[in-house]
Parts: sequence; C-alpha cells; structure tokens
Amino acid sequence: MKKNIVFSFVGIVATMLIAANANATNGMRMIGFGPVQDSMGGVSVGLTLDAASILTNPAGMSDLPGRIDFGASYFKPSVDYKATGGANGATIDSDREGSPVPAFGLIIPLGDKFKFGVGAYGVAGMGIDYPANLYGSTTYTSYSQMRFAPALSYKINDIVSVGVAVNIMYATMEFNVASAADQLPHMGASSFGYGATIGVLVKPVDFLQIGLAYETKSYFQDFAFNTTAGVDKLEFDQPQVATIGLGIKPIKDLSIGFDVEWINWSDTNGQNLPKYTANASGAMPWNMDWSDQFVYKLGVQYTVNQMVVLRAGYNYGKMPLDSNRAFENIAFPAVSEQHFTAGVGINLTKQFTLNIGGMYSPMVNISGSNPAQHISSYDTEMSQYSIDMGIAYTF
Repeated sequence: MKKNIVFSFVGIVATMLIAANANATNGMRMIGFGPVQDSMGGVSVGLTLDAASILTNPAGMSDLPGRIDFGASYFKPSVDYKATGGANGATIDSDREGSPVPAFGLIIPLGDKFKFGVGAYGVAGMGIDYPANLYGSTTYTSYSQMRFAPALSYKINDIVSVGVAVNIMYATMEFNVASAADQLPHMGASSFGYGATIGVLVKPVDFLQIGLAYETKSYFQDFAFNTTAGVDKLEFDQPQVATIGLGIKPIKDLSIGFDVEWINWSDTNGQNLPKYTANASGAMPWNMDWSDQFVYKLGVQYTVNQMVVLRAGYNYGKMPLDSNRAFENIAFPAVSEQHFTAGVGINLTKQFTLNIGGMYSPMVNISGSNPAQHISSYDTEMSQYSIDMGIAYTF
C-alpha cells in the first residue's frame, strides 16, 4: 500500500506544480499551509496537527501517525490604489481573480524512531492587475512559488524529537509596468531554488510541547527575462525564518497553540533589493526596502465529540513596507496585517477526516509619496479571504 501511495504522489505533484503557477496571491508568504494550519491562524511549530508540519517543523512528524493530507485553498484578495502625479487620482481596482493554492503532505513511519515525509505546497505569491492609469500604462505583477520538501524526523526519546526537511522550490515571475514610458515588459521568467528547514520538538510534561524551527534563506537562480532589448536578470531570493512555538493541552479535548515567527525580509527585499545582476533593457531598479517582521499566531482546537473538531485562530504581523516606496507599494501591496480564521474537522470514519477552513483579513492601507517616482501622493489598500478544504487519511 505504501508503494502505491508514493507512486500516486508523483502524479499528484506534477498536477500541483501546474496549478500553483496558474495564478499568484497577494501575500508574499502564506500564514499557514493547508486547511488545518490555516484555520488555526497558521499555528504549527509547537502544536503539530497534520502533515504540513513537514514544512513548518519537521520534528513534529514524530508526533503524528502515518497519514496523507490533500487539499487546496481558494485565495481572493481585493486590492485598489489611487495616486496623483503619475496618475489621475481616481481609485483603480485590481482585476486579479482568485487563486488556487495546493497542499499535499505524506508521512510514512520507518520503524519506531524514524518517520519520512514529503510535502508539495504552494507557499508564496503576490500580484496585481491594474488597467491603464499609473504612468499612463497598465500595472501588472505576478509571483508564485511552489515548494517540494522531502523530510525525516527522529524521536530521540519520549521528550525530544528532531527533524530536517530539504526545500526544493520552483517560482515564476513577470511584470509589465510603465510601458507608455518605454519600460519593456518582463514576462514569463522562472527559477529553481533550494534551502532547508530544521526543527526540534520538546515535550517536558504531558500537557506542554515546545517547538523550535529554523528555515534557511532560500537561494534562487536569477530570473531571466527575455526582452526586446536583451536578457534582464533579477536576483529574488526568499528570507530566512525562525519560529518558537508552544502547544498546550490543559484538558483532554482542548489544544492551544501559540507561535512567534521572525522573517528576515531586509536581507532579500530590503534596501535597494531585489537587484538586477544584468539589465539589458535599462529597466528601473526596484527598492522595496522592507523591514524584518515578527508574526504572532494563536490557534485553538476543541474536540466536540468523536465526529466533530472545531478550530479558530488569529494571526498578526505589522506590514514590513516602507511608505516612501510609492511605486513598489502599488505594484506589490503586501499590506495585510490581521487574519481571523476558523474551521472544522469532520471525522467521516476512523481513518478519513474532512477538513474545512476559512480566513478573513480586513482592509488595511498604506499611503505616502515619492516625487522621484513622479508620484506626489498615493494610497493603496487590500483585504483578503480564503476558503480551504482537504481530506486527511491516517494509516
């Protein structure tokens, strides 16, 4: 049976790679992966609940049975901006539709101590699609990233488990801005990346778990854009992330998780970043100037009975953007801060569970100006929602 599971996984991953790159989302990093993590506010490092732990804390696999988690999220942002100077001051809505975000994880026990896992998840994306206004042109950006992660965990004893995942990534990017000012389109570039995640899970007493996870910087090939003036190359890595998490089970049917996550945006999206390594077209360099970010995640799970499990969560991270970077904040409006989540698990049988979740991020805006970019004032804002659904099978 395990061989059939692995062979089927290969076909599923190929399908998911196509789906993940059909559209981009408007959050450079998702709050969680899969319907269970999403409905718990992204909590996952100290409280391990499903196979998505492969990505967030691979040591958590030691706390789980053999299982398959397969699901998807429909992610829909609502984004608009208004600007004067390089635009007419009208409010312009993005035409970007909702995006599918796939999630698949598999955990296989290898004896009493070891567990092998492999995951394929949509983990990041961003993009907008505005009709002609800013600089007299359309403004279009798109980035999406898929991660394939084989992992291994080892249970040292009843108290301590460790784990490691190898992150193999594929990303696509394109942008078309200021074409009326002779900025050439940069379309259809892709890149492979690599990195790793290591984790520790400690259970000093039965009702408490402490998780630590570190995700290295993800190193990508340069994105190569074939323009009519030649090939432009852009460096666009993804940041290192460190997380500490607590999992508390004060009573039999109640689980509470709390994570604090640090994201090193300044190293990859900071001052004068990302940067061109070759610029045949003379395109305007980016300067996103993002700061580092702390993200706080809280999740609660309550088992009502043998059939129904309820979940809720909250996620907050202050936006990392620099308000003076007017154009970058219109083209890449990662302004969301609060996320409210909820979900339910329905145990159809002892082995099959249907997981449903939802997320809502209320409207947040950022405003400022940058005369050097010919934008005397601007305001951009965004809200988001997502609907998640998946099936889990334990064996």
